[in-house]
Amino acid sequence: MLSEFDLIFAIILVISWICGTVLNSSIVAVYLSDWKKGLNLGACDQIILTMGCTNLLMQWLLTLHLMFVSYQIYSLLANKLIFGLISFMLEFSISLSFWLTAWLTGYYCVRLVNFTNRFFIQLKRGISSVVVYCLLGTVFISFVINLPVIWTTHIITEQNLTTTIMFDNNAAVISLYATFTCFLPTIITSFGIGLSLMSLLTHVHKMKQNSSQFWNPQLKSHVKACRTMLLLLTLNLIFFLTIYIAFELREKTGTIGQHVIWYIMLSNPSLKAIILLFGNSRLANAWSKVLFSQ
Repeated sequence: MLSEFDLIFAIILVISWICGTVLNSSIVAVYLSDWKKGLNLGACDQIILTMGCTNLLMQWLLTLHLMFVSYQIYSLLANKLIFGLISFMLEFSISLSFWLTAWLTGYYCVRLVNFTNRFFIQLKRGISSVVVYCLLGTVFISFVINLPVIWTTHIITEQNLTTTIMFDNNAAVISLYATFTCFLPTIITSFGIGLSLMSLLTHVHKMKQNSSQFWNPQLKSHVKACRTMLLLLTLNLIFFLTIYIAFELREKTGTIGQHVIWYIMLSNPSLKAIILLFGNSRLANAWSKVLFSQ
């Protein structure tokens, strides 16, 4: 019989699953509806649509994974391979999530910053094609680099804590995975944010010369893009930190601490969806029509 604490976590699982599913499904629905109507989806729209699909997949897999681990019902699975497949898809979606943030930041940076270098000028002109190649390449590489998870996932139980270990604790493989999944996209994201913020400060300085037009639509969109990038980067760093704590410091966190960590992980897809909904005019307008049409 489940304890009171287990029942509370079960409620949290259900609530987070509903929130993440509804929010990210709405993002996907808006763009699919526009595409069905014949409207063109630009490079930014393609990235955000892919982010919505990835976050939706991550929400379902996180819920399923933590349900199996938390309530120790993984024995109901047919064999280890099925659990490995679930873990593989989860790690695949996490890797994609980090890289999609990097590509969205890169897109904003290229569009917002006034580059004088010929390479960046050409990049700005052909950004739509570049984004497609980046998305396809990221999906393929993330798929390949996460394949070992299928065969190297282990479920361990110690001190009443149940968790999973990937890659058999192989330091070289773990380092490669962490570098590709977190460090490289975080570096790209941070670099893009830095350039965008510098461009914003320069723009603000120029606009101060004409106070009557200081807060114009262009500046508003620039600020909104920078805010979106910073919030997404912050969420990614928090998410990676919780993963590190969950797997490396599991013995010190205790049962309550472990469940708090799991709740932080579960809330990630929903929080990202909220950031995207309020950070993109197309999505914000669609949501405002739904909310105020009632």
